[in-house]
Amino acid sequence: MKILAVAAGRKNGNGEILLKEALMRAEELGAEVKMINLHDYDIRPCSGCESCTVKFTQKHEAPECVYKDKDDMDMIMKEWLAADGVIVAVPAFSFMPSGLYRVFCDRHLAYEPNFHKQVGNKAYFRNRVGAIIGNGGSTRSWMSLTLESVQITLLAQDIKIVDQMMVNRAPRPGQVLLDPAALERARLLGENIVKSAGAGERPPYLGDRSMGWCPVCHSNVLSLGQPLWNGPGYAIECPVCHCGGDLVKDAEGRWKFEIQENGGERSMLDGSGAKDHFFEIRDTMKLYYSKLGEIGEKQKKYLDYKPKGLSR
Repeated sequence: MKILAVAAGRKNGNGEILLKEALMRAEELGAEVKMINLHDYDIRPCSGCESCTVKFTQKHEAPECVYKDKDDMDMIMKEWLAADGVIVAVPAFSFMPSGLYRVFCDRHLAYEPNFHKQVGNKAYFRNRVGAIIGNGGSTRSWMSLTLESVQITLLAQDIKIVDQMMVNRAPRPGQVLLDPAALERARLLGENIVKSAGAGERPPYLGDRSMGWCPVCHSNVLSLGQPLWNGPGYAIECPVCHCGGDLVKDAEGRWKFEIQENGGERSMLDGSGAKDHFFEIRDTMKLYYSKLGEIGEKQKKYLDYKPKGLSR
């Protein structure tokens, strides 16, 4: 069993400490472990060229990034895709995951298993599990989109989240060492990912189920539903796992998010959501190519307009 840990925070900081605690426990249970910090690698930001999406939606070929072999991303993703379990530790910057992690996961599209599956790339038909460690210097209300944002990136990689934890009020390097409960929780997270690896397509969630609104992915964010590209949508949606339903009150008068009968039709947990998104992208690409002439004519106005920039 192979476990890969990815840190996106400062070297030897709280995230790395928590990752190492989790890996020590995983190693005790027989796992082969590796850890990388994204600060040590050259990862170019995604240029938004869409060559990967054009390749799989228009040519029905496996997507590939134009930066392949030009930075370290391909090397990292080979380890990422070979792992049975992935643990990501990300600090919260202004409510969200650090920008370094965002740069990394923006490049995931060319390696997205659900898209590779649609073009028959058998190497991507694997069951993998993941866990998330979020950390920061304040309460969770100031890190409110961190776990959820990371979970979205892992679900898009067809990685099933089996545990997640957030460590609060530990801003300085090593400050988490003053919190023995957090260290013990990280050990449990390492144990849970080993337990879940090899558990099949739908491994059980072993984390704290009370952390969020969604009964499916346990995220703590919800959004008002909107019409979908090929359907009516739902009253309320989980923006992480894409399940839909509505808010209802329980017997004690407390609000809860209840998934409706067909609310899992586009769930990211079983791949149906990513598959639907594949066809949505293909549909929008079809419209684009059918209107290239019209777009070119209308685009001249903006190509000719040259507003001033900043002088160096």
